[in-house]
Amino acid sequence: MAGRPDFTLDEWATLQRAMMASGILVSLADGAVDDDEMYVLTKELRSARFAHRSQLVHELADMPTLNPEPPPSDAYATYWKSGLEAISDATKIVASKASSELPDYREFLIRLAEVVADANSKGDILGVGAQRRTPNEAKAIDAIRDALAT
Repeated sequence: MAGRPDFTLDEWATLQRAMMASGILVSLADGAVDDDEMYVLTKELRSARFAHRSQLVHELADMPTLNPEPPPSDAYATYWKSGLEAISDATKIVASKASSELPDYREFLIRLAEVVADANSKGDILGVGAQRRTPNEAKAIDAIRDALAT
């Protein structure tokens, strides 16, 4: 089982940045960070601190402060490339240092993206016509999957 001592400070920061990026990319996909989406992202991370089956994910989610706010920028277009790079870099780090943990790590990042996408219904009028995920959110999840396959 891999954990914090198996990684350098920079590697660990990249792994944590990738976790946040997987949720924030989906939240920004429709133009702005949504409070409900950030709430479920934070809740999912806190839950993983105590209950995830992977020691690596458990330790990564144990961040002293959870700051789900994206960097101040022009949002999605700016964050897209750096977020996906963090996810790709983190995947390579886990593959090289803790390959047995890679499936759980990938699964967890996809889980973070999906819970953010599913945090609230979009496009409904009085409860009619709501959709679970927007096309932009689905595109972001696919891009995250691609970055995780690196």
